[in-house]
Amino acid sequence: METTSNTLKALLFGVLFLAGSQMMAQVTTNPDTVCAGATGEAYLVANTAGSTYNWVITGGGGAQVTGSNTSSITVDWGNTPGLYPSAVSITETDVNGCPGAPMVLDVRIIQVALSALGPFCAGDSPQILSPTPTGGTLSGTGVVGGNFDPVAAGTGTHIITYDLAGCITTINVVVNTGPTTGPIQHF
Repeated sequence: METTSNTLKALLFGVLFLAGSQMMAQVTTNPDTVCAGATGEAYLVANTAGSTYNWVITGGGGAQVTGSNTSSITVDWGNTPGLYPSAVSITETDVNGCPGAPMVLDVRIIQVALSALGPFCAGDSPQILSPTPTGGTLSGTGVVGGNFDPVAAGTGTHIITYDLAGCITTINVVVNTGPTTGPIQHF
């Protein structure tokens, strides 16, 4: 039984080691993209024993939240969209006190929006959805080819979602039933 337990421990260690290696092998595309108002965004470099790290956050309303002098930090970003060159930079100083070359990362902050629509009546014509910035994905009941179609949606309240690079916004669209008029009667 002890052999099985040790074998399982070794297997678990191997899986965790490989998973950790895969996470460290990931490279962030420059510029990095974050949503306006994002909080707890993690940034890291490979940790070197004995080294200290000096992170600098500039532009984009960014503020370092955790990780002073460590190889990883978290940042809360502001709400102003745009491209911020060299928004994240780090300088590693080794155990001998020698600083390395600074590494920099540009950050693009995306603010997504979707204009309110409606309310609609059952049977109304489709209306164009106008998300900003363009290039994302629209989804929801009644979304057909970039339009909201009240007939396809049916009556009720429908949630329309716009997703661009993981930045998501939603709107509620109401389609009302029309009156039920009785038959014409003649007296």
